Amino acid sequence: MKFRLVNGTDTDFRAGIFLAKEAHSNTVFRDIVFSEEKARTIFESAINRPDRNGLIYATPNVDAPLQENGLYGFASVRAGEYFLGSGGLIATVQTLNVSDKISGTLLGGKVSIGLVKALRHWANARGCEHLLIHVTNGVDAARSDGFFRRLGFKTVGGNYVD
Repeated sequence: MKFRLVNGTDTDFRAGIFLAKEAHSNTVFRDIVFSEEKARTIFESAINRPDRNGLIYATPNVDAPLQENGLYGFASVRAGEYFLGSGGLIATVQTLNVSDKISGTLLGGKVSIGLVKALRHWANARGCEHLLIHVTNGVDAARSDGFFRRLGFKTVGGNYVD
């Protein structure tokens, strides 16, 4: 398996859309219509502003073109200033997803850990002082909490929905 930044091809976009739709259907927000247009904006921002926007793909370690359902996982991250501060950057992870076909398996765990390592690398390369991950899908938050704590993260708040 390999981890890489999105490359801007339609093949990469289609694979990302496939996994984003799958991930969206598993969230507490699945009643909200999925927007391919918004997904395209995230994709394009990672291509046009790689200094501030990252889209990291976990793919099979093969040279063949990426198939639509070929992603193992992906993560989207943005670098920006703290809303009440100036200077220093914070990397905020918008989403970290693993394909349903490998979620809960050893490979799925390796993908999750690899994506976190890639996110840390991306944030460090841009001089970010913090890496912030929101867990907002509404699915098994305790499992996500345990995973991120094992990787050295600590909680600084919580997510609430009405």
